[in-house]
Amino acid sequence: MEKVMIGKMPAGAFPAVIIGSMVNGKPNYNTLGCYGLISPFPPTVYIKSVKQHFTNIGIRETGYFSVNIPARDLTQKTDYVGQVSGKETDKSCVFTSFFGSSDKTPMIEECPVNILCKVVQTVHMPTQPNAEIFIGEVEEVYVNEKCMTDGAPDLNKIKPLMLAGNQYLEISGKPAGKAWDIGKALIKN
Repeated sequence: MEKVMIGKMPAGAFPAVIIGSMVNGKPNYNTLGCYGLISPFPPTVYIKSVKQHFTNIGIRETGYFSVNIPARDLTQKTDYVGQVSGKETDKSCVFTSFFGSSDKTPMIEECPVNILCKVVQTVHMPTQPNAEIFIGEVEEVYVNEKCMTDGAPDLNKIKPLMLAGNQYLEISGKPAGKAWDIGKALIKN
């Protein structure tokens, strides 16, 4: 099989996630494309975000963050919360927030999957001085009951939103909207 060098950027689609934190007593959300599992035992994940993002303030202050996995029907709102800053825009009313056993970070009711994480380490990359990687141990996972099959989460029912370059995709690969664009319609001038 012949291989073709396409550059440094990994090919494929990655989960689009909405991270949540409490900032100044209010829920705040931001869309990220840098999220993944580090270890299944204990369950540990990472998120990578720009230090200046408003959501990061809450993560640093409380030591918690949520990872909310949006479905296709949340494409526009997912894009919107990634485009506007919580410094200028109150994003607490974009979604219905709920809290697990800790009141330190909000989760999004409309997302089919929610993961509550406690920060165990923050990593600063020398090659990206304005980025923070929060490593979080998973404390609680919530899944909409209708997205379960035989007691387990079902990807076909969850229908997670994926991010590939500047496109949102359904898990099937079908386009769901232009990233960093489709949410502009919700921005109030």
